[in-house]
Amino acid sequence: MADLNRIPGVKSLITRTERRLRDIALWKAFWPFIALTSVYLIAALLGVFEGAPKRLAAFAALLFFAGTIIAVLRGVSRFRSPPRERAIEELDRQSDMRPLASLADRPAIPNKQGVELWTAHEERLTDALRRLVVPRFKSDWQRIDPYYLRAALPAALLAAVALNLVLGNSIYSRLSSALSPDYGSLFGAENVRIEAWVTPPPHTGRAPIFLTEDQQNLRVPKGSVMTLRAQAPSTPKLRTETRSGKDTIDFTATPDGAFEGEATIEADTVVSVRWWGERQAWTVLASPDDVPTATFVEVPKLGKTDQTEFEWSVTDDYGVETLHFAIRPAGTTREPDLVEIDLGAVFPREASDASRLDMTRNRWAGARVDVWLQATDGAGQIGKSAPHEMILPEKLLLQPLAKAIQDVRVTVLRDDTPYAETLNPDALVSDGLYASATQRLAQQAPAGVQRAAIMLEAVTYGAPRYYEDILIYTGLRSAQRTLEASSSLEEAKATEPLLWGLALRAEYGTAADALAALLAARAALEEALRDGASEEEIARRMEAFKDAAQRYVAARMAEAMANGLEAPPSNTDSAQGPGGSSLGGQDFSDMLDALQDLTETGATDQARQLLADITNMLENLEFQQGSGSGEGFPGMPGEPGESEDDVPQEERELTETMRELSELLRQQRELNDETLAQQRGEGSEQGQTGGQPGGETEGETSEPGGEQGQADVPDWMEGETGQSLADRQNELGDLVEELARRNGGLGSDAEGQDGSGGLLDEDQLEAIERAQRRAGRALEDGNELRALRNQEQATRQLRDLAEGLAEQLDIARQERLGEGAPQPGEAAADPFGRSSTGGIDDSDSVDVPDEAERQRAKDILDELRRRYGDTPDEEERDYLERLLDRF
Repeated sequence: MADLNRIPGVKSLITRTERRLRDIALWKAFWPFIALTSVYLIAALLGVFEGAPKRLAAFAALLFFAGTIIAVLRGVSRFRSPPRERAIEELDRQSDMRPLASLADRPAIPNKQGVELWTAHEERLTDALRRLVVPRFKSDWQRIDPYYLRAALPAALLAAVALNLVLGNSIYSRLSSALSPDYGSLFGAENVRIEAWVTPPPHTGRAPIFLTEDQQNLRVPKGSVMTLRAQAPSTPKLRTETRSGKDTIDFTATPDGAFEGEATIEADTVVSVRWWGERQAWTVLASPDDVPTATFVEVPKLGKTDQTEFEWSVTDDYGVETLHFAIRPAGTTREPDLVEIDLGAVFPREASDASRLDMTRNRWAGARVDVWLQATDGAGQIGKSAPHEMILPEKLLLQPLAKAIQDVRVTVLRDDTPYAETLNPDALVSDGLYASATQRLAQQAPAGVQRAAIMLEAVTYGAPRYYEDILIYTGLRSAQRTLEASSSLEEAKATEPLLWGLALRAEYGTAADALAALLAARAALEEALRDGASEEEIARRMEAFKDAAQRYVAARMAEAMANGLEAPPSNTDSAQGPGGSSLGGQDFSDMLDALQDLTETGATDQARQLLADITNMLENLEFQQGSGSGEGFPGMPGEPGESEDDVPQEERELTETMRELSELLRQQRELNDETLAQQRGEGSEQGQTGGQPGGETEGETSEPGGEQGQADVPDWMEGETGQSLADRQNELGDLVEELARRNGGLGSDAEGQDGSGGLLDEDQLEAIERAQRRAGRALEDGNELRALRNQEQATRQLRDLAEGLAEQLDIARQERLGEGAPQPGEAAADPFGRSSTGGIDDSDSVDVPDEAERQRAKDILDELRRRYGDTPDEEERDYLERLLDRF
């Protein structure tokens, strides 16, 4: 057989013919698959499936894939690759010599003559072979593809692609919608409902954000929780995708038949809900939470009463949760002691203030320390200020015994070395455990505890008769025994409160104990207000603070009397004992009542400020030794020991006028409160019992000599009993008119009358009287709201008039007494910090909300509670609950 490959072009000719035969076989076997795919892609590129209903598109896609699979299987089963012989046969049909088949023959007689004849025959066959061409198989194509689909379908597909390119349509989007439709629509995806909201961290103070379907690239604080709620036939999945990877979790079923899932947003995240495909997706961007900053505006320094004073400022993007004053011995790496600083607000973003801290009780008091500010935000991030080195102020103790007790105390507190291991922990023999206990102090306790026990033994050596205060001796012995029996540092350091109290008692006496109790009660109440304790707990601690305030005032009064101060008469505005009905006067009682109202209404910031003001006022409580004349506190209203004859006539007239104004102002304020109570529908005690304008009821016991437990007032200012509010208001107007007439401003009969002689401003008196007259007419008409407005105006003008008169009195006293007299605006104060020149309380030193403001706060709180209990709307209940939590 001749080698066909040696003839140039024969192999290529056979291969091309074989390929055409294979194309015919492929089309014949796979033309349904090619036609179905082409038609489907053309329809997709024309947007048929993109605009069709989701269910129809999904159904069409399923039919397409099913048909595709069937067509492919059919084609595979029918396809037969044509053999090489078939290609040779098709080529030989072009020549009667059948050159390809003939060249495969051999000569029958292999002799010389036969070989020559075969060679000549091969040459003729070769020439014929060179004239062969690849057949077109037109008849075969006409038979299997009469409509030329093999060309029409690719042309239509290219035309659809070109049309999309010209119109600017997204080819990928259209093909994706056709090849990846919403298969969930076949199983009820249209019934899937998804709600999503983002809850920022509580410390950010931001409200939850409810998401819409088209909302994207939402920026939220880092650490926010995204909650997704879905109504679906079965459990969906929650997928989160970040740069670090993907995570998929199942939703959890809720009692109402829905499904919920949560995702914490710590970085930029794509959150999607998947149920037979992606149902909804959001891109959520996380805003970083900056570290808070804290700085010393003014470095700490020693202030009054051994307190550490400094100014500070803090900033944070979402708010500072806590601010601490950190203390650590200079040059060491010990863990710092942290003292909390009141920020004055809840999570302030920017705050600055001046603070005074009593650090004399700190264990490092008197030592050189490094101090800095340490701010913490709601996310737990800590920002520190630059450190400052200073000597921490210590308590100035002058009594030798007090200094010795203080040395014992700091010796225990400054030692952080733990106790050694137990000598015989497994001893079960007789006396084994007892022997270990007796050796605990000598062999297990750290050096500081051992030294403190020895110091206590030395201080208490000898009989207790050498101690003037037997309680100090017994307290020291108790502390010594506690140290000897302690088995840990916590037990040993538990003696600190006892030793501190003993040191103060040895230095100051019993008033120090009352002050310590007052400060402890204040700290407990502040803690309850700051931490949002229950109403019952706040009320309990409020009562404890009031009781501590009573005891402290009584202790200071007893101490002052022991030092030679005469007891004030019972009709003065002084403090009663712990069981008395008054706490340093009506004004101080009003402060305590206002404080209690603020705690009940949830106004924590105002309550904490008022609490600090009251405590500071009590700490600065002072009693002066005066003439003992029985007029108010000893030594008031004049200078200590100053008799009335020494005061010039002008000053006496000013003082008397101020007393009259004080009484008018007090009566007007009481009438304002009763008008407000009547507006709210509450019964007025004075209106029911027929009390007089001064606020006294018929059942009260008078003081000897007919005095009524209040400041002396002229007879012309006393009212009648059994009057209505309108009558009492009109009577106050008559009193102001009488005061103006005596002052020489309104009446023609002013001459010859005793009075202040033109000390008061005529226009102010007329304006006060007009406001009171309008209030009286409003009360007669039953319009309490209009009456309250006019009453407030009269009260404000009375206060302004009294302040102006007080300034005149200050100037007159300064001119008479010279440099030693109080400066204008700095009138002499009573033990509670009030002006003693005439009893006018302008309420500037301590901000006490009036009763109307406190009652409005109560009404708002009650309304919130009522709506919380009545509303059936769950979202509204959540909103009201958040409001109530802030109170």
